[in-house]
Amino acid sequence: MNPRATIALLLVTLLAVGGLYYLRQMAPATRDADELRRYAAVFEPDEITEIDMVRGTETISLRREAAGWLIVAPLTDRAAPEEVDRLLTALRFLTVRDRRVRPEPPAVAEAGLAAPRLRLDLRGAQPLRIEFGANTALPDEVFARVGGKSEILRVPDTVVDLATVPAAKFRDPRLTQLTPDDIEKFTVRRADGEMTVRRERGRWFIEKPVKAPADPQAVRSLLDALLGLPVAKFEAPSPGATQLPGQTASISLTPMGGGESLSLEVVGGPDPAAETLTARFAPRGGLLEVGRAAQLLFEVSPEALRDRSLGYVEPDAVDRITVESGDHGLDLRRQGEVWMDPERGTTVSNEEITDLIELFNSTRALSFQPGLTARDTGLEPPAQRLLFSAWLSENSAEEAAGRHPIAGVELGAVGAETCSARVTGSEEILMLPPDLARAIGQIAERPAATGTAP
Repeated sequence: MNPRATIALLLVTLLAVGGLYYLRQMAPATRDADELRRYAAVFEPDEITEIDMVRGTETISLRREAAGWLIVAPLTDRAAPEEVDRLLTALRFLTVRDRRVRPEPPAVAEAGLAAPRLRLDLRGAQPLRIEFGANTALPDEVFARVGGKSEILRVPDTVVDLATVPAAKFRDPRLTQLTPDDIEKFTVRRADGEMTVRRERGRWFIEKPVKAPADPQAVRSLLDALLGLPVAKFEAPSPGATQLPGQTASISLTPMGGGESLSLEVVGGPDPAAETLTARFAPRGGLLEVGRAAQLLFEVSPEALRDRSLGYVEPDAVDRITVESGDHGLDLRRQGEVWMDPERGTTVSNEEITDLIELFNSTRALSFQPGLTARDTGLEPPAQRLLFSAWLSENSAEEAAGRHPIAGVELGAVGAETCSARVTGSEEILMLPPDLARAIGQIAERPAATGTAP
């Protein structure tokens, strides 16, 4: 190649690279300049760690901690993260509608910026001060000035509206920031008794007044409602020194891993239809008015929280199914696409077994009958029995080979709308809908195959 051409090509390449580098260096600066012209201030809200709102003689101070925003003046409490985010967002995108670059002192005074009605001091990676003065002649606009600059800006009054609300507006309206997953144990106390529920190895159990598994969804619904109670009013008036029996209920909450328990006490009022109730909760300042959901403490019962299921069966884990009804019985084993009792030669389709498992898993107790015995309800002996089992081979090192029950139920007298029952391994009497009893009868009472050798 011609040396001159090579040199020319090299120069063109260098110019191109240099041009790209220049553009890349200039683009951010140009973009920042454009944003500074468009907005009153350019900063990263996530990098702000302190906010002081000076409103005349009153100052509201917010500080960001690991757990979230806190109010540290004029009171100490957890701050509402939504309110803080709304304020920072409005300030970050505060549009400049007009600016006066070199105002005279009279103009500053006329704009209300000699003694601003609101000053915001933001500290963090990019400290910022912005002051707000008088309203402009145009609606919904105020004069403002950024600290360190002489310009008078004309901006929307959005930030003023957000920053001049009562200090209580910045308090988190949720009673706690906890979720049901943060709770290990809780105890409800009322005049009619006490109930304790505890989490063990990921499952909830009622410890008192009865020992029984708890329904995880029922427990979660109760805790969700109480932990997230909306605070309608802080510093509520005292409900009075005299309380009638049964007017108060409380819940003591133990966090996961132990630690100091939280106690919430709710006081019933004279108006049963009132939208709020008085509550006492020390972490939020003592007496509060909270949402109507607090009434749950007066209504919840052990029976409402009990697990009403009979158990849960995973179809793929089942190897044997025992189905008995009266004098009829089948011991079914999986045989390809069907289930078979090899002794009777009776087969049941896989679809029927799938329906039976789904019905068992979805059946819920209508009620618990601690006052009844097995003899009272036709369960001694049971009229029907259903047992799902896994069968481990001799090569299973973890457990002994043979049958291992998964779940089951015994059924007694069947009525038009109910059927007595007890879960396999338990003596407690339940009342169930009759659907499961009918399904067991349809399978167990089918005739044996003819001509089949035992």
